[in-house]
Amino acid sequence: MKNYFGRGLRSRAATLAAGICGLSLTAVAQVPFTIQGPGVDPAQFRVTTFATSPNFIMGMERLSDGSILAAVTARSGGFFSGTGSLVRYVDVDKDGVADVAAGATLATGISGGITSVRIGGNLVFVTGQKKPITILRLGATPGAAITLVGTINLTYPAGGWLHPHSALGLRPTPGSPNSYDLIFQLGSQVNFAVTPETATVSLSSAAISGSNGSLKGDSIYKLTITDNGTSVSASGLTQIANGLRNPAGFAFHPKTGDFYFEDNGIDGVVDANEPTSADELNTISLANFGGAVEFFGFPANYTQYRTGTFIGGQGVPPLVSFIPQPNPANGEETEGPNDIAFSPSGFPDALNKGVFVTFHGKFNLGGTSNEENAMAFVNLAENRYFHFIPSKLAGVGHLDGLLATSDSLFISDLGKTGNLNNNNNAINGVIYQVKALVGPSVHFQWVEGKVELTWAGGALERSTSLDGSNWSEVAANADAPYVIQASETSQFFRTRN
Repeated sequence: MKNYFGRGLRSRAATLAAGICGLSLTAVAQVPFTIQGPGVDPAQFRVTTFATSPNFIMGMERLSDGSILAAVTARSGGFFSGTGSLVRYVDVDKDGVADVAAGATLATGISGGITSVRIGGNLVFVTGQKKPITILRLGATPGAAITLVGTINLTYPAGGWLHPHSALGLRPTPGSPNSYDLIFQLGSQVNFAVTPETATVSLSSAAISGSNGSLKGDSIYKLTITDNGTSVSASGLTQIANGLRNPAGFAFHPKTGDFYFEDNGIDGVVDANEPTSADELNTISLANFGGAVEFFGFPANYTQYRTGTFIGGQGVPPLVSFIPQPNPANGEETEGPNDIAFSPSGFPDALNKGVFVTFHGKFNLGGTSNEENAMAFVNLAENRYFHFIPSKLAGVGHLDGLLATSDSLFISDLGKTGNLNNNNNAINGVIYQVKALVGPSVHFQWVEGKVELTWAGGALERSTSLDGSNWSEVAANADAPYVIQASETSQFFRTRN
């Protein structure tokens, strides 16, 4: 049943109400969590199990027709040794459930243990921990086969590397059509020390010219990839940041262009289950991105896990340090950040201007045994966060992957048992869809005797009645002012996703 809520404004006998629409629905069965947080009303969302797989799922992107491309690793042999593939899921009737449960495989034979997938133009970029960065090309249609272009290899020195590359970020290269800035990391060689200058990783590719160089640890890098139509080339290998232990979750703000990323805190030097430092959310402004290398403090400068005290005082401080909530001494934990996604523009106000952050938690555990895998929402206006999905939930393993669309947040559970080894559970990887049924508020102000409406996302609709009988769309551009003349006739406005 639809319920409509409005706010009224009266002036000179003219009445204007800016309203929102709410739906009261029960989340579809088999979803093992309920969303929560200050100002969050679960009834304003539809939460569904979008797709399931016997295999591992991590990494999602949206294709041109709105279908979802997911990175899947075969369960056989375990997550890190199974074969990787790219699977397309289609939801034509938009009921929140993929029309074909198994999806359609568009590419296979990729090195398994896929942890990140990004799309730029016609190119698809895929990687996994210590695996090649694989570049592929989309087909002529969203359902066509995706073909291999080439791989970029990172060769590590003998002796082990605790935090090898595993994450990708991507943006169109400013001022360079058909070029994309590919972001990847090279974390620290050990838990709690600067990686020596002599410990370097070589970057190379036989198929992609310009993909060569020497990489330092504790860092984030940028490599520009140019699509030449039938081939690609690389250039401009640049160190973006250092003083980082194990950064991941790379994303550029859709409006400001600022670069956001996570860093994984220092494991406990006394008790491995009690971190020395808190995980972080960090940022580099658009103006500083690619300029002087920014130093973020690792290893001597960090936020103490339980106290929130900033030790050392050097380096760029984090936007947020994730310490247990609500009481740092014994509160619910978030550890092992993996991915981030900015708020869908069509989400209601409480979740509209921020970033979602996923946490893997205990490496090989799930359900009530994983007390560290809560999912967070960071309000960027206040740089404060809350747990959007709590930890220790039966049926939840590692909610590692995120994808934001205009009105939905897709969340992938790498494996709902938590076990990254081969196991016999019939359903292992899962994708959930959290779709907003209520858009952000419509805001209004008087401008030269007229009323100007603005909204953050979704379509603006108007009615002369609150009974829902004659709603009609009047504008669809988010944040674009819509000006109306006040009149004696009551008018009601809402946003709809």
